Parts: sequence; structure tokens; C-alpha cells
Amino acid sequence: MDQLITIEECAEVVRNSKAIQSNASFDIVRYRLDKVGGLPGYLGEYARLVVSVKCNRVIREFRYFVKSLPITDWSHRKLIEKVGYHAKESECYREMFPRFKQSPEQVQKWRPSCWLIKADLMVMEDLVDNGFEAMPYRMEFGQGHMMRIIDSLAQMHACSLDLEINQLNGVMLGKQFESMLFETIFRRESPWIKAGLQGIKKAALFASKYSKNPTFKQTIEAEMDSRMEQLFELLEPSVKYQSVLVHRDLWPNNFMFRFPKDPKSGVTDYETPSSCVLLDFQLARYLPPAVDLLCAIYILTRRSHRDAFYESYVDHYYQSLTNKLEKLDLEIKTILPWSQFRESLEHYRLVGLLWSGVLRSFVNLPEGYLPDLRRSHPQSYNDFFFVSRDQVIEEFLNKDRYFRDNFVDTVDETLEYLFAFK
Repeated sequence: MDQLITIEECAEVVRNSKAIQSNASFDIVRYRLDKVGGLPGYLGEYARLVVSVKCNRVIREFRYFVKSLPITDWSHRKLIEKVGYHAKESECYREMFPRFKQSPEQVQKWRPSCWLIKADLMVMEDLVDNGFEAMPYRMEFGQGHMMRIIDSLAQMHACSLDLEINQLNGVMLGKQFESMLFETIFRRESPWIKAGLQGIKKAALFASKYSKNPTFKQTIEAEMDSRMEQLFELLEPSVKYQSVLVHRDLWPNNFMFRFPKDPKSGVTDYETPSSCVLLDFQLARYLPPAVDLLCAIYILTRRSHRDAFYESYVDHYYQSLTNKLEKLDLEIKTILPWSQFRESLEHYRLVGLLWSGVLRSFVNLPEGYLPDLRRSHPQSYNDFFFVSRDQVIEEFLNKDRYFRDNFVDTVDETLEYLFAFK
């Protein structure tokens, strides 16, 4: 992998990250790219860049995180390039994020820093070295996690509003950055999203609590496809509600937290994070902030949790956004009145429900299942994502309680929303 980056680019990374004092001269002694263990991620491959630097006759080592386009699967790389996932995130980091306010007195840390952007890779800060961790696999997100996630979303939204109102004099970000805020996934012609929506219907017919009622089952079979089509209309640019930069891809692996550790044992307390950063902006769009809040709540929590804490999360988001806008000399009442925000939450609820269902059909599969499938049966892996997930969904609905409970939980609520089943 070392050929992905040059020694001159390594020097640029060191300078940009301020690893060495700006006026100090230094030499790159050596560098290497260590591939992150496991198979490539769905949208790229990951590595750690280790750079040894000599400055004032002392050699120091610095580490960075690297995201690249696929290099082991060229057909998949062509697909990623065609859709524009990497191009979108690269442009966000190159063109938009540098214009967001950065002062720690005004803005909390909500994303990783990026030190180098190329056509095929990005070099970013190593969040692990900076004290951040991902949640353990299948650990439930609690109030503490959700509050920190909501704070980071509110910060991103506030920064985008500041850019639009204070810096661009009201020119909408959707127009100013139209070339990067295109739709990458929620497209009617996308086989990936079609397979995901059909997976929800499969679970509705096979395992939902309404599947045992012949009348309900007939309604699902006849009408669910057309009802789910509303998703695409909802995700068109809004002319009614104030929009912001939204993330949308809010599944568990796209967050890292700072967790406290016991000073004696070193054991991590995963229940009470102090901060959170958002990762991966390949699905970013210009849409109302309710989209992100609903996606976070529906993707990351179970229904019993939502029933107990939904209103507190809505209140917390609005208060957090209020506070963050005030630090940027903006007043929420003139930008996003409470009544408009509440109305938008109801308007976009189906987005959270359906996107949660699409994601839960694969992110809650047993750890290692999809990497193993990709390694041993690449055609089956491809079919799962682009043809049909029904067979795999049925298999794990039958034999994996965690998968079943999390998936059906959302599917039942979706059916109640679409058809008013009781």
C-alpha cells in the first residue's frame, strides 16, 4: 500500500497536522502504511500511516488514519467512483468544512481533522491515538451516548447555518455547494436501496406481529411498495423547512466517543461518554435537521427506549442547537422556530423508520458474517447488497434473536405508521 502516498505528501501531512512546529525544519526518515485488520470497508479501504520524522537530531513517530478507494476490488472501486461517495466526502473536507467556524470557544469538536486529500485517499487524524473509541459490537446505545451524538449533530448543523447566514449572506448551502451535496444512495433506480426496502417488506410479511393477520398481510403485500416510495419524495430538497448540512449515515460504526477509564484498573466505562465525533460524510445532503435527529433515534435505539426518551431527545437537540447558535451570534427563533421544528419531525418520521429498517437488515447481522461471506462467496455478497437480502434476512430472523428483535422492532413501528395497524 505504500505506493498510495509519496514522501513529499507525508511531509505535507506532518506540516498540516502541526506535528512539528511550523518554523522548524525536518526530514522524513521513513514511512509505511499498515492495513487495518479485516476486510475492506464497504466504501473503501483503511490503513494507518506511520511517519518517522527527524527534527533537531531527534526522531519521532506520528500516526494517521487513511481512507482510500478500494484497491483490491477494481469493479467495486469503479462503482464507488461512479456514484461519487469518495468525491462527496473529499469535497466536504476540502471546500465546506474549512469554512466552518473552528474556534474551541465557539465550536465543540464534532468531526476528525483531515490533513491531506487526494483523488483516491484522505489522510486524517488518528482518533484512537487521540483518546476516542468505537462502541463494542452490539452494545446498546443509552441516554449518555444519544445526548453526546445529538450535541455533535447540533454542532454540525449550527456551523452550517453560520456559514449560510453569516458568511454567505443567506445563499443556501444546497446551491453554493450543489456539486458536492448530490444524492448518493436514496435513488429510485438504486438496486442497493431497492434490496433494502424489499428486505423490510420481507420481514413485515414473515416476522412482524401483523404478519399473522390475513387481512393485514394482504394489505402489506398489495400496498407496502407504493407506501415506501414516499421516501424518495421526502428526500428531495425542501422548500418548506430550513435546511442544514445533514449526515444521515448514522449507524453505530460512524461514531467514536471519549470514554472515562478507571484510574486503577484501566477498565473503560462505555456507558458515560464525555464527547462524540461523527465519521464518514459520503451521504451528506442539504435537508432539514429533523432528518438527522430522526435517523439517529430510529437507527440507534430500540422502540422501548424511544418511547421512554424520544421527547427528551427532541428537547435536548433544540436546546443544544439554541446554545450553539448563540455562540455564533445567531438566534434560533428567527431560523428554526419550535413549531416549525416539531412539524418537520412529523413530516420526516418515515425517513427515520425506513432508513433504520434498511440498515438493520445488515448492520445487526452477527459480527464477521458479511466479511466472511465476501471472502468465501463474493457473488452471494454482491447479490445480498444489489439483488435481494430476503434469504439472509429470513435465515437470521429464525436463528438470531438479537437480529430479529432489533429488526422486527422497527418493522412493526413502520407498519403502524404506514397503515395505522393496531
